[in-house]
Amino acid sequence: MKNTYKIDFVNNTLAMSKAFEEATNNPASEEYKLLKQLRADFPGLTITRKTRRAPKKARPTKNLTYKHMEQYMSVFKNAGELLAQFDTVKRCSLGQNSPYKFVREWFEAQFPKYKELPDFGNNALKVIDFPTSQKKQEEKKEQGEQLEKKDA
Repeated sequence: MKNTYKIDFVNNTLAMSKAFEEATNNPASEEYKLLKQLRADFPGLTITRKTRRAPKKARPTKNLTYKHMEQYMSVFKNAGELLAQFDTVKRCSLGQNSPYKFVREWFEAQFPKYKELPDFGNNALKVIDFPTSQKKQEEKKEQGEQLEKKDA
């Protein structure tokens, strides 16, 4: 068996996999003989079982690139207007600390259901006015600065 156990000499521990642990239950196995030898060589050895790492949560915006945003906007009737606004937002984002985050937040505000198929019904798309949303962001930023001044 490969990668079934690991010895940490600094902490004096042995971490073994479930398969290695089960194999040590058979006195005729190589794993049993190895464990017996390790215990004889290192009497204070602490034995633990490896646990499986929990899978990382997938990022919901993993594939939300500028290219994919443009592709999504290009299917709407007013694609030219949307793409023009998108270019404006991208240019305005260059002055931000995190340009991509700024553009992504604008895109998510414009298209809250972008993960679903676009709805081309009568009241399907509401375009948010960029200058208005930018003013709201500035107001939030000012309020945050005022709160920081009060706390100081």
